[in-house]
Amino acid sequence: MKKVIFAATLVATSVLTVLPVHAAVYSQDNVSKRDYEELIKDGLRALKIDDYTEAMELLTKGAKMGNKLAQYYLATMYIQGQGMEEPDYEQGWLWLNVALEQTNPQWKRTFNSMDSALPEDFKASMAPLVEEHIALYGAETQDLQCKKRRETGSNIKNVICEKRFY
Repeated sequence: MKKVIFAATLVATSVLTVLPVHAAVYSQDNVSKRDYEELIKDGLRALKIDDYTEAMELLTKGAKMGNKLAQYYLATMYIQGQGMEEPDYEQGWLWLNVALEQTNPQWKRTFNSMDSALPEDFKASMAPLVEEHIALYGAETQDLQCKKRRETGSNIKNVICEKRFY
């Protein structure tokens, strides 16, 4: 009898150790971490191979979920007119400003370049829309955690914003 119980226990524990345990984690808006990361990765892959229609669709979804990388690359697509007949500086300016809740030297250079090229009246007229865009798609509304971090091999700290998953 003891041998049967021991054998049953051994089989049960070996089965449990073989079965993978995947506890899915979800964001506040009920998106799984895996789906969120795949969406951004697929959007960037589409952009890299010049599939602008697919990139625009996927990066827009990611940007609306608060992903700063998606917001930045979506902004550059609008600014450069990728996947459209002509550049859309208004949309580019909106998304660039939202993306800059996260600090990145390249992004800041893009912002400074655009800021110096745009007329003051354009920027003034866009200011309320920028605030609205940040209110809709910014870190606080989209439940991102923004922290100062130092990159490996650097003393410079940048603000990095990441979606929270529970």
